[in-house]
Amino acid sequence: MKNFKISIFLLLALAATLQAAFVAVLETTADPTVKDMVPLTDRQYLTNVLREQAVKELPASQNYTIMTRDNIAAMLPPGKSIEDCEGSCLAETGKNIAADYICQARISSFNGTLTLSAELYETAGNKLIASFNGLGSNISQLLTLIINKSPEFFRSVKNNIAIKTPTRQESTQESKTQAVTAQNEPVNQNYFDQTPQTSNEYLPTPANKKPYWPRVGFFFHAGFLDAGLGLKLRFSHQNGVYMTADARWLSSLEDHNYLYIPTLFYFGGNVVHFVTGPTFIGNSDNGHNGVLLALGINWDIGRHVGIDALSFIPSKEYMEVTIVLDFRVVF
Repeated sequence: MKNFKISIFLLLALAATLQAAFVAVLETTADPTVKDMVPLTDRQYLTNVLREQAVKELPASQNYTIMTRDNIAAMLPPGKSIEDCEGSCLAETGKNIAADYICQARISSFNGTLTLSAELYETAGNKLIASFNGLGSNISQLLTLIINKSPEFFRSVKNNIAIKTPTRQESTQESKTQAVTAQNEPVNQNYFDQTPQTSNEYLPTPANKKPYWPRVGFFFHAGFLDAGLGLKLRFSHQNGVYMTADARWLSSLEDHNYLYIPTLFYFGGNVVHFVTGPTFIGNSDNGHNGVLLALGINWDIGRHVGIDALSFIPSKEYMEVTIVLDFRVVF
């Protein structure tokens, strides 16, 4: 029972974390023509100020999480630096580090004067939701530009979330409007072949937009001692945080057969996860049943294949600790 209470506490803490909006501020970059005028330390300071403004406008008390420089660096793919990505790959980088929103500033020049531009993307839809631009004769003027423009820039995150979660009355009215429009307008057979008309080269088009990972998937898994079928539910855009619920038949080394029904939560990066959750067990040989606490690690090799190393800790003295290593295939 003690282990079960610990599991419930961990699950509640995880659920609170999942509802937060994660915002990443990448390092300020500079065009090669102005890098000598704006050294790395100056660019890092501008990034620090931009991140500070994000914290002010999107505080933790309102369930926003501003990712630190170390958080971002730790979650990037091997061999990739936080200075490497810009422009059209910003949203994709945001997905790789499990950020809901991602922004970056870039320093360039126009007619011999320094310029600064900043862009803010919603990673789920590869959508540019805010940007600002300005000129400055020196780095101090660019700093002033960031301080003046950042509040409205980061408030776009709140506005975007509000648009995505309309009230019940607004949702009903919108559904009625769409139904009337569908009845009165002919179907455009070429709708999905149209390309958005835009002057911003960083906005996605159907040609370069990558497929969205499904939120729910069924899976089969098998190992040295167990096999079963289950359901996988993603809470983040890729494999950052998800849960599985399955039924598995397990044979112990003492020739006992068990039916395991684990509800496991996976959280961490997109590849390696810490795994925990309650597991209900029934024994077909002696009628013993109870609740176990599962603890372990997971390695997701790709979108469809993963490896779990789990230990099931019993809550009763007559039950035995079980360790399994199995492979999971999602389809």
